[in-house]
Amino acid sequence: MTSKAHGRYDKKQLKKLHYRWIWHSQIGWNYERMQGLGYLTTMLPVLKDSYGDNPELMDKALRVHSQFFNTQPSMGDIIVGMNIALEEEFDGEDVIDTAAAIKTSLMGPFAGIGDTVFGMIAGTILGSIAVTFSLDGNYFGLALLVAWSLLNLFVIRPIFFDLGYKQGTALVTTLSHQLNAFTDAASVLGVTVIGAMIASMVNVNFGGIRNGVKLMKEVEVNGAKKMVPDYFLNLQTDLFDKLMPKAGGVMMVALCYWLLGRKNMNSNKLIFGVILFCLLAAALGNYTVVELLV
Repeated sequence: MTSKAHGRYDKKQLKKLHYRWIWHSQIGWNYERMQGLGYLTTMLPVLKDSYGDNPELMDKALRVHSQFFNTQPSMGDIIVGMNIALEEEFDGEDVIDTAAAIKTSLMGPFAGIGDTVFGMIAGTILGSIAVTFSLDGNYFGLALLVAWSLLNLFVIRPIFFDLGYKQGTALVTTLSHQLNAFTDAASVLGVTVIGAMIASMVNVNFGGIRNGVKLMKEVEVNGAKKMVPDYFLNLQTDLFDKLMPKAGGVMMVALCYWLLGRKNMNSNKLIFGVILFCLLAAALGNYTVVELLV
């Protein structure tokens, strides 16, 4: 590799290159090479500057940068920044091979980090908050999701791009331990948030056995009289409320999680299966003294 003067691109040009990745990374997605086409079109101006006067190297660069590539888009900003810095600093055939090695080695680990942070943690936390507000008819949840999208697009991603551009390949060695620790901590936080969501948003209450089909009795609740089912045995109030009030939600989520790991089971089948089970349980409760769920 031959060293060159650093600083070919100014801030305005770098910003344009970064926005090319934001725009092209997913719009050119396909099942064969996934983000490969988007990566190529992002780097095209840089490749023209580096190899525009060398048809052989340009042909190789185009082929290399159109190969399979797939990572979490926000984390891909770091890789693109590193690649631009590499092309700006050096030239020659070795740079193309080095860039290909960086892309191949980092896209998997960065995808894991990005999916954990931006998908599981941010998506779960902000999504649960948005759903909670939406259930009350409050538009704050929608505004929160829009604000997060804009923050990620115009603040976080440019920071990642600059980090990759300025640190270059040193980023992989100097921050490797910190990235691993951050991923582990993020995974723990994500699991904690999901557990809290199950307890607060998955409402599954057990029924019991009534004294008669649809037999009701009058009770006083907070000073007001109310008609409630006349139970001979109420599993929720007599048993689970004393042991673990949200046990039904935990059992339902655990069952769904287990079923998703079975052969020939997918999310669509599971959704329809849950709906069918609820309909059958409701029919059983309407026509017999046995209620599985209420």
